[in-house]
Amino acid sequence: MYIRKARPTDNFDARAVVRKSLASFGLVADFETLDAAIGVIGQPGSPNDIELVAEIAGKVAGCLVIQRRGAACAKLFGFHVDASMQGRGVGRALLSEAIAEAARRDFSELQLETCGGMDAAIHLYESFGWKRGADPLPGSGGDRFYSLALMDRAPAEIRERALAKC
Repeated sequence: MYIRKARPTDNFDARAVVRKSLASFGLVADFETLDAAIGVIGQPGSPNDIELVAEIAGKVAGCLVIQRRGAACAKLFGFHVDASMQGRGVGRALLSEAIAEAARRDFSELQLETCGGMDAAIHLYESFGWKRGADPLPGSGGDRFYSLALMDRAPAEIRERALAKC
């Protein structure tokens, strides 16, 4: 397995992973609105700060993107793993690299919204220390909100730079 920055050629495959993943929960991907952040993965001019894919045997097995939401806050979008690859550590490796990259970029907090029925994802988030907050407003695309403080995960020099920004 290889976790890497998304390329333009990954867009089609990443969208397919997201479509299949959401369909397994009875949801339809909408790359124009709710899923717009993941819809532009790998594309020139993308508003995403971090775009990662998990590649196995030359095939995109998972993806996620992170967008800045403030001076030191960012939001994770479109975190999906191909159903045939679930349970093999792909999601854990992808999320771990995303958190590490966010810390390297001086983000002090990550946020996400998810759906209550996505039990495996929720379990993974909580195993990384994500904390549940107030539920998002209807229409946001999710019914649960989670955040992760990155200060304790970053090396000392990154923590000092991030604290100086607060």
